[in-house]
Amino acid sequence: MDLMRPTTMSQNLKALCDVNRIRILEILVQGEFCVTELVERLEIDQPKVSHHLAILRSAGVIRSRRDGRHINYSIRPTVHRREVTPAGPVDVFDLGPLAVSFRFTEGASAASLGTRPNRPSEEAGGALEMTA
Repeated sequence: MDLMRPTTMSQNLKALCDVNRIRILEILVQGEFCVTELVERLEIDQPKVSHHLAILRSAGVIRSRRDGRHINYSIRPTVHRREVTPAGPVDVFDLGPLAVSFRFTEGASAASLGTRPNRPSEEAGGALEMTA
């Protein structure tokens, strides 16, 4: 038995088990965004957004790219895939020993796009499914 596997799985789960990090993923599945755009959409301050991005990046879920003075973030293509199911699209994040899927709802996606306010106290939309 690989003794590091449960530790890695636990670290990956910790990276994904925060409402703001889930909201960031929900935005980033739509493409690449800079921190300023994420701050506007999430309506939380820049240091908090940067903190959450650092956690997701250290877990290998997202990547960053410098563009002049801005740093743009996107989902690592090797980690993310979208599956179409009868119940709607499912975003799967495959982190090696752990795969987590989110079913982001239409209303939650609209909130992430800034069409209605979405506060950190609101629950991120979608169902969570895990496979090990």
